[in-house]
Amino acid sequence: MVNPAEKNTVAAPRPYTPFPALLSYLVPGLGQIYQGRVAKGVLFFVCLYTLFFYGLFLGRVTAGVQTTVDGKPTLKQYTVSSNVYLPTIEDRMQMLDGNTGRVKSQLLNDLYHRPQFLGQFFMGVVVWPAIWQYATYDNKESGHPILGKFMRTPTIEELNAVNTGASKVIDLSWVYTVIAGVLNILVIYDALAGPAFPPQSPAQQPTPKALT
Repeated sequence: MVNPAEKNTVAAPRPYTPFPALLSYLVPGLGQIYQGRVAKGVLFFVCLYTLFFYGLFLGRVTAGVQTTVDGKPTLKQYTVSSNVYLPTIEDRMQMLDGNTGRVKSQLLNDLYHRPQFLGQFFMGVVVWPAIWQYATYDNKESGHPILGKFMRTPTIEELNAVNTGASKVIDLSWVYTVIAGVLNILVIYDALAGPAFPPQSPAQQPTPKALT
């Protein structure tokens, strides 16, 4: 039977903590560690980073393509350094949306062609090189002076080479990184709103029945 006093009790609003949520976005589990939930934070950190970096490892692929140079057959190597990147149109021109007649922004157009990055983005600082490569993209074959081609948009020739001459694992490698990013959204929310069942105060805990 429900106690009338308990029935009329209004639950206290759940406090939100944005700073730990920001920490868990930057590094999965860091917000939970900051809150004192160290075991949970370390578990999130290990599991999500293992998933993400395993996908990153699978996404680095090198393939050779047979070409002819000066009449001699030559094997040319192409490498895709990462499956975490934003596609970049080399001439940086805006694309016309044929359905509405409006011009799409470059960023929205690029995200449309690689929506996987929307999931990968939530892994925090480990995907920032891809954002920096996108923002500073140029046509230099050597890539960024510091990052090189890491998380840089592959060329059409590189993508064609690895998709035809390498293992088909590359087709699924990005799935690991996307799953890790989407799971980190839950980690961020856990740091923001606390555990699903917060610990009860002594006054809220049920009174044990007397022994008969």
